[in-house]
Amino acid sequence: MIDDKSIPTNGAVPTLSDRLASLGPLAPDDFFHITIEGAASVLRDTANPLRLNLFSTAIRMLFEHVMGTLAPDADVEACAWYAAVDGQDKPVRAQRIQYWLQGGLSDDYLKGELGLAPDDLRKRLLKAFNNLSKHVHVRASTLVRDPVDQETEAKATVLAVEELLHAYHDCRAALIEPLVEGLDEGAVDALLSETILSVDELASRHSVEEVYTGKTEVAKIGPQMVRYRASGIVSVTLQFGSNSDLRRGDGVELDESFPFECLFDVPLDDPRDLSQAEILSGVDTSSWYGDDWQDDDRGVAILDVDLSAWGQGNGSEDQPYF
Repeated sequence: MIDDKSIPTNGAVPTLSDRLASLGPLAPDDFFHITIEGAASVLRDTANPLRLNLFSTAIRMLFEHVMGTLAPDADVEACAWYAAVDGQDKPVRAQRIQYWLQGGLSDDYLKGELGLAPDDLRKRLLKAFNNLSKHVHVRASTLVRDPVDQETEAKATVLAVEELLHAYHDCRAALIEPLVEGLDEGAVDALLSETILSVDELASRHSVEEVYTGKTEVAKIGPQMVRYRASGIVSVTLQFGSNSDLRRGDGVELDESFPFECLFDVPLDDPRDLSQAEILSGVDTSSWYGDDWQDDDRGVAILDVDLSAWGQGNGSEDQPYF
């Protein structure tokens, strides 16, 4: 849902460039953010007769990024809902937008379980994309120079970008909302039930004192799986020396805290069934070694996952993560 109240206005009516710039925090990656910033910057230059054309070019780049880099052919074609369109040898624009918004989730699931209406949304987004062409491929006879007319044309496009980004986040928010408590508990169980190897290598032994989950989110909706992420802080007690050493005063105990991350991979057959999740967890102990430590074999376990490879459904989700 678009919330105008989230736009800082300082008491003034927000301009189109303000509305567009306010979407920056919702951008899913750096390139998306750059195109939003660039388009907003162009809109501020009301004296430029090519303002609308340069703005349209930036937004077209944004849409092409969504329908290209963020919706690879292999991922789209691996979705259960995908069906080749007659005369086309690869996914069409509507299917690419569909994948970026919802991954392999079906329209029926979005309507019945998440309360979203994807069909009409995709039609509006495609219409907005197609309307950009006349301003990108401009001729002397089609150039729009009047600032009022430029504003009218640009407004419809800005609204489409708002709708695109809010729909993306609404889908993920609706999916994860009833799972926050379960993900929290799952992260705690994962960290308590197994030895944390990266922490275990720091001392003779350790104990987990507290697990605080600060953030839960949908990391990715792929063709066949949804990946949830829970992250936070794990507090541990590090013991140096044996219990006998401690009793004699020769051992030491230190309290430390480290960031952790847990990933939950759940099949799309029932994307909210955490009992079917494959759980991977890791703790980042790099702070223990200091800023100058460069040895990659120092025992740090950080979940640094190539989500694009995971999303292709080609078995890469079974590869080790850390």
